[in-house]
Amino acid sequence: MEYPFKIELDVTQDDFIEVEILEQELEAQLWKKSVKKTFIIETAVIALAMCIIAYMAARGTIMMLTLVFPVFFWFIFLFHFIYTYKWGVKREFNMAVQHILQNKDTQVFFTPERGMVLFYEDRAEYLTNEQRRFFEYDKIKNIKIIKHLYIFVMKRSKEKNLRGFAYMVIPRRNMNEEDQKKLDVICNDIVEKYQLKEWMKSDIFG
Repeated sequence: MEYPFKIELDVTQDDFIEVEILEQELEAQLWKKSVKKTFIIETAVIALAMCIIAYMAARGTIMMLTLVFPVFFWFIFLFHFIYTYKWGVKREFNMAVQHILQNKDTQVFFTPERGMVLFYEDRAEYLTNEQRRFFEYDKIKNIKIIKHLYIFVMKRSKEKNLRGFAYMVIPRRNMNEEDQKKLDVICNDIVEKYQLKEWMKSDIFG
């Protein structure tokens, strides 16, 4: 492959909205994991409290009926966990996505970008009307390829040039079939060289 490999960019708000939906999906998945972890901790604490109460009741310090209280609280925690895990997270996700989709034609959530990306063997240059970024491929955290987009998820960096640069978004419509094949090769090489893991599995975009 000849370098630099150049791709013209025309990133619209709709492209960024797809990335935002993916971000919301990730947040939802992390929230579900957090809720599950919290319930396990709550259950462990309740179990410990029940053991202490049972021990004290056996010694005659308190009544065994006191066990009703931790059991009552555990059922409250259980109801909260089930509701949040099964419905609450999905409800918040749907509300966030609907808000964006219903208002995307009348509000500007993301600034469209025009420019180009230059891929070299060991680095890339992202040049747009908003940003001018130069980075080596080890600055890429994940690569997500969906139907319409190539999404490069960037690592957090203290480098001034890369601050606030969370994603490099490349729409497929900017490329012909040959260019897509070349970029697929570059993506595969980066993933293999830096052992990148998939950003996440999306229920919406795959």
